[in-house]
Amino acid sequence: MKKILGLILVVFSLWMVKPVMAAGPMLKFVPSSGSYTNGSTFSVTIGVDSGTEKSQGVDAWATFDSSKLEVLSIETAANPAFRFALGKNIYNDTGKFDISCTSTDMGTYEATAISGDLVVVTFRAKATGTVNVNFTCTAGSTIDSNIFNMSATDVINCTTNQNGVYIITDSGSNPTSSPTSVPTSPPTSGGEELPKTGGIGMTLGLMIFGIVGILSSLALRFL
Repeated sequence: MKKILGLILVVFSLWMVKPVMAAGPMLKFVPSSGSYTNGSTFSVTIGVDSGTEKSQGVDAWATFDSSKLEVLSIETAANPAFRFALGKNIYNDTGKFDISCTSTDMGTYEATAISGDLVVVTFRAKATGTVNVNFTCTAGSTIDSNIFNMSATDVINCTTNQNGVYIITDSGSNPTSSPTSVPTSPPTSGGEELPKTGGIGMTLGLMIFGIVGILSSLALRFL
Protein backbone atom coordinates (compact mmCIF):
# COMPACT_ATOMS: atom_id res chain seq x y z
CA MET A 1 0.00 0.00 0.00
CA LYS A 2 2.82 2.39 0.88
CA LYS A 3 4.56 1.63 -2.43
CA ILE A 4 1.38 2.40 -4.34
CA LEU A 5 0.93 5.70 -2.51
CA GLY A 6 4.57 6.59 -3.15
CA LEU A 7 4.18 5.88 -6.87
CA ILE A 8 1.04 8.03 -7.01
CA LEU A 9 2.87 10.92 -5.34
CA VAL A 10 5.78 10.66 -7.80
CA VAL A 11 3.45 10.64 -10.81
CA PHE A 12 1.47 13.57 -9.43
CA SER A 13 4.68 15.55 -8.78
CA LEU A 14 5.92 14.96 -12.33
CA TRP A 15 2.54 16.02 -13.71
CA MET A 16 2.67 19.26 -11.71
CA VAL A 17 6.24 20.04 -12.82
CA LYS A 18 5.62 19.31 -16.50
CA PRO A 19 3.78 22.60 -17.33
CA VAL A 20 6.58 24.59 -15.73
CA MET A 21 9.25 22.74 -17.68
CA ALA A 22 7.26 23.20 -20.89
CA ALA A 23 6.91 26.95 -20.39
CA GLY A 24 9.84 27.60 -22.70
CA PRO A 25 11.70 30.87 -23.36
CA MET A 26 9.54 33.86 -22.47
CA LEU A 27 9.38 37.58 -21.69
CA LYS A 28 7.58 39.20 -18.77
CA PHE A 29 6.58 42.54 -17.26
CA VAL A 30 7.46 43.01 -13.58
CA PRO A 31 5.18 43.91 -11.92
CA SER A 32 2.57 42.46 -14.23
CA SER A 33 -0.22 44.41 -12.54
CA GLY A 34 -0.72 47.45 -10.37
CA SER A 35 -2.87 50.48 -9.58
CA TYR A 36 -1.62 54.03 -10.18
CA THR A 37 -3.18 57.49 -9.99
CA ASN A 38 -3.82 59.54 -13.08
CA GLY A 39 -0.92 61.89 -13.82
CA SER A 40 1.62 59.82 -11.91
CA THR A 41 4.65 58.00 -13.31
CA PHE A 42 5.53 54.37 -12.66
CA SER A 43 8.19 51.93 -13.85
CA VAL A 44 7.87 48.39 -15.17
CA THR A 45 10.80 46.03 -15.75
CA ILE A 46 10.99 43.77 -18.80
CA GLY A 47 12.45 40.41 -17.81
CA VAL A 48 13.55 37.39 -19.82
CA ASP A 49 13.89 33.68 -19.16
CA SER A 50 15.35 31.53 -21.91
CA GLY A 51 14.88 28.32 -19.96
CA THR A 52 17.38 25.73 -21.13
CA GLU A 53 17.93 27.51 -24.44
CA LYS A 54 21.15 29.46 -24.93
CA SER A 55 20.39 32.88 -26.31
CA GLN A 56 22.49 35.47 -28.11
CA GLY A 57 19.86 38.20 -28.42
CA VAL A 58 16.39 39.34 -27.41
CA ASP A 59 13.80 41.62 -29.03
CA ALA A 60 10.90 42.92 -26.96
CA TRP A 61 8.04 44.60 -28.82
CA ALA A 62 4.97 45.84 -26.96
CA THR A 63 1.74 47.76 -27.45
CA PHE A 64 -0.32 49.91 -25.08
CA ASP A 65 -3.31 52.26 -25.10
CA SER A 66 -1.82 55.63 -26.05
CA SER A 67 -4.90 57.46 -24.76
CA LYS A 68 -4.18 56.27 -21.20
CA LEU A 69 -0.38 55.87 -21.12
CA GLU A 70 2.77 57.31 -22.59
CA VAL A 71 6.34 56.03 -22.38
CA LEU A 72 8.76 58.54 -20.89
CA SER A 73 11.96 56.48 -21.08
CA ILE A 74 13.50 53.05 -21.58
CA GLU A 75 16.65 52.48 -19.52
CA THR A 76 18.94 49.48 -19.08
CA ALA A 77 18.19 47.57 -15.87
CA ALA A 78 20.58 47.82 -12.91
CA ASN A 79 21.91 44.27 -13.40
CA PRO A 80 20.84 43.36 -16.92
CA ALA A 81 20.82 39.82 -18.22
CA PHE A 82 22.10 41.27 -21.51
CA ARG A 83 24.29 44.33 -21.12
CA PHE A 84 23.88 45.85 -24.56
CA ALA A 85 20.65 47.50 -25.72
CA LEU A 86 21.04 48.15 -29.45
CA GLY A 87 17.70 49.84 -30.02
CA LYS A 88 15.14 51.70 -27.92
CA ASN A 89 12.24 52.95 -30.00
CA ILE A 90 9.19 54.73 -28.58
CA TYR A 91 6.04 55.53 -30.58
CA ASN A 92 3.65 57.26 -28.18
CA ASP A 93 1.35 58.39 -30.97
CA THR A 94 0.49 54.80 -31.92
CA GLY A 95 1.10 53.17 -28.52
CA LYS A 96 4.15 51.04 -29.32
CA PHE A 97 7.73 50.57 -28.20
CA ASP A 98 10.51 48.06 -28.84
CA ILE A 99 14.03 47.27 -27.66
CA SER A 100 16.79 44.90 -28.80
CA CYS A 101 19.39 43.47 -26.40
CA THR A 102 22.45 41.29 -26.95
CA SER A 103 25.00 39.58 -24.73
CA THR A 104 27.92 41.50 -26.27
CA ASP A 105 28.48 44.29 -28.75
CA MET A 106 27.79 43.95 -32.47
CA GLY A 107 31.24 42.52 -33.17
CA THR A 108 30.77 39.13 -31.53
CA TYR A 109 27.96 37.14 -29.97
CA GLU A 110 28.14 34.91 -26.92
CA ALA A 111 25.17 32.61 -26.47
CA THR A 112 24.15 31.74 -22.93
CA ALA A 113 21.06 30.67 -21.02
CA ILE A 114 19.65 33.83 -19.48
CA SER A 115 17.19 34.70 -16.76
CA GLY A 116 16.88 38.22 -15.43
CA ASP A 117 16.03 41.81 -16.22
CA LEU A 118 16.60 43.62 -19.50
CA VAL A 119 15.28 47.19 -19.31
CA VAL A 120 13.08 49.44 -17.18
CA VAL A 121 10.20 51.23 -18.93
CA THR A 122 8.83 54.37 -17.27
CA PHE A 123 5.22 55.26 -18.04
CA ARG A 124 3.09 58.30 -17.30
CA ALA A 125 -0.63 57.81 -16.69
CA LYS A 126 -2.81 60.07 -18.88
CA ALA A 127 -6.38 58.91 -18.24
CA THR A 128 -8.32 56.64 -15.92
CA GLY A 129 -9.20 53.06 -16.81
CA THR A 130 -7.60 49.66 -17.29
CA VAL A 131 -4.57 49.49 -19.60
CA ASN A 132 -3.15 46.33 -21.17
CA VAL A 133 0.53 46.39 -22.06
CA ASN A 134 1.06 43.36 -24.31
CA PHE A 135 4.07 41.81 -25.96
CA THR A 136 3.69 41.64 -29.72
CA CYS A 137 4.55 38.03 -30.44
CA THR A 138 3.79 35.57 -33.23
CA ALA A 139 5.32 32.11 -33.46
CA GLY A 140 7.82 31.90 -36.33
CA SER A 141 7.96 35.68 -36.86
CA THR A 142 11.19 37.62 -36.44
CA ILE A 143 9.69 41.10 -36.74
CA ASP A 144 8.26 41.18 -33.21
CA SER A 145 9.32 39.82 -29.81
CA ASN A 146 12.06 37.21 -30.15
CA ILE A 147 14.57 35.16 -28.19
CA PHE A 148 17.29 34.01 -30.57
CA ASN A 149 19.29 30.87 -29.89
CA MET A 150 22.85 30.05 -31.03
CA SER A 151 21.63 29.47 -34.59
CA ALA A 152 19.81 32.82 -34.67
CA THR A 153 16.50 30.96 -34.59
CA ASP A 154 13.61 32.51 -32.69
CA VAL A 155 12.74 30.10 -29.85
CA ILE A 156 10.35 32.29 -27.83
CA ASN A 157 7.15 30.66 -26.56
CA CYS A 158 4.60 33.43 -27.15
CA THR A 159 1.86 31.73 -25.13
CA THR A 160 3.91 31.90 -21.92
CA ASN A 161 4.81 35.61 -22.12
CA GLN A 162 3.53 37.54 -19.09
CA ASN A 163 1.75 40.70 -20.25
CA GLY A 164 0.90 43.65 -18.02
CA VAL A 165 -2.48 44.94 -16.82
CA TYR A 166 -2.51 48.27 -14.99
CA ILE A 167 -5.37 50.27 -13.47
CA ILE A 168 -5.28 54.06 -13.63
CA THR A 169 -7.44 55.66 -10.95
CA ASP A 170 -8.63 59.22 -10.42
CA SER A 171 -6.15 61.21 -8.35
CA GLY A 172 -9.09 62.56 -6.29
CA SER A 173 -9.24 65.75 -4.28
CA ASN A 174 -10.27 66.66 -0.77
CA PRO A 175 -13.38 68.88 -0.73
CA THR A 176 -12.70 72.39 0.47
CA SER A 177 -14.78 73.09 3.58
CA SER A 178 -16.25 76.57 3.90
CA PRO A 179 -15.61 78.36 7.21
CA THR A 180 -18.48 78.40 9.68
CA SER A 181 -20.01 81.87 9.96
CA VAL A 182 -20.17 83.36 13.44
CA PRO A 183 -22.95 85.90 14.20
CA THR A 184 -21.63 89.33 15.15
CA SER A 185 -24.25 89.76 17.88
CA PRO A 186 -26.56 87.26 19.60
CA PRO A 187 -30.18 87.42 18.49
CA THR A 188 -32.89 88.27 20.99
CA SER A 189 -35.92 86.11 21.62
CA GLY A 190 -38.09 88.56 19.72
CA GLY A 191 -35.74 88.70 16.78
CA GLU A 192 -34.82 92.36 17.46
CA GLU A 193 -31.35 93.67 18.07
CA LEU A 194 -30.41 94.51 21.66
CA PRO A 195 -29.95 98.24 22.40
CA LYS A 196 -26.38 99.43 22.34
CA THR A 197 -24.87 100.96 25.50
CA GLY A 198 -23.23 104.42 25.48
CA GLY A 199 -19.53 104.99 25.42
CA ILE A 200 -17.39 106.06 28.37
CA GLY A 201 -17.30 109.71 27.14
CA MET A 202 -21.07 110.02 27.32
CA THR A 203 -21.11 108.51 30.80
CA LEU A 204 -18.58 111.04 32.14
CA GLY A 205 -20.47 113.91 30.55
CA LEU A 206 -23.70 112.95 32.30
CA MET A 207 -21.91 112.67 35.67
CA ILE A 208 -20.38 116.16 35.34
CA PHE A 209 -23.72 117.63 34.30
CA GLY A 210 -25.37 116.12 37.38
CA ILE A 211 -22.70 117.48 39.75
CA VAL A 212 -22.98 120.99 38.28
CA GLY A 213 -26.77 120.88 38.73
CA ILE A 214 -26.44 119.91 42.43
CA LEU A 215 -23.93 122.70 43.14
CA SER A 216 -26.17 125.25 41.40
CA SER A 217 -29.18 124.32 43.53
CA LEU A 218 -27.15 124.60 46.75
CA ALA A 219 -25.85 128.02 45.76
CA LEU A 220 -29.38 129.34 45.12
CA ARG A 221 -30.45 128.38 48.67
CA PHE A 222 -27.87 130.74 50.19
CA LEU A 223 -28.75 133.75 48.04
